[in-house]
Amino acid sequence: MLVKITTGGSSVKHTDTEKKLTTSQLLSIIKKSGQFSEVTNIWQDEMETPVFCHYLYETMEKHKLTAKDIIQRSGIERSYFYHLLSGFKTPGRNIVLRICLCMEATLTETSQLLRLAGHGSLYPKVRRDAAIIFAIEKKYTMQQANELLLSLQETPLYRESND
Repeated sequence: MLVKITTGGSSVKHTDTEKKLTTSQLLSIIKKSGQFSEVTNIWQDEMETPVFCHYLYETMEKHKLTAKDIIQRSGIERSYFYHLLSGFKTPGRNIVLRICLCMEATLTETSQLLRLAGHGSLYPKVRRDAAIIFAIEKKYTMQQANELLLSLQETPLYRESND
């Protein structure tokens, strides 16, 4: 398939065998277009709408972790986690953070998962978020991050059960 868009004398050609256009190239096309309809075809071919469950699965694969690994490390209920992986449920912010800490996700991966789950990124000017950023960067376990939050008298990621 060949996509050709001409805007103000310049054109962009793209075939399925070529690499995807970069964000900068797409932004340039959008800026140069006279009408949005000119970019519709390339939008459909180029723009994948990221989905939390797909990115979570990709991140798990990258870190060589299984659902069972995450469930055991995070303490998240098995059925709930599988609902997250299948896209049936959207996790709360603390659940995303627990998963990320258990995967030893990078700050970039954590930010992307938070965004895809509909939550704001970690903000370093917020003390609790700064502590979580510190924990992510230092590769703290979920338990270590929770202890750090408790020591700072911040809301923990989870509460210990009294069973």
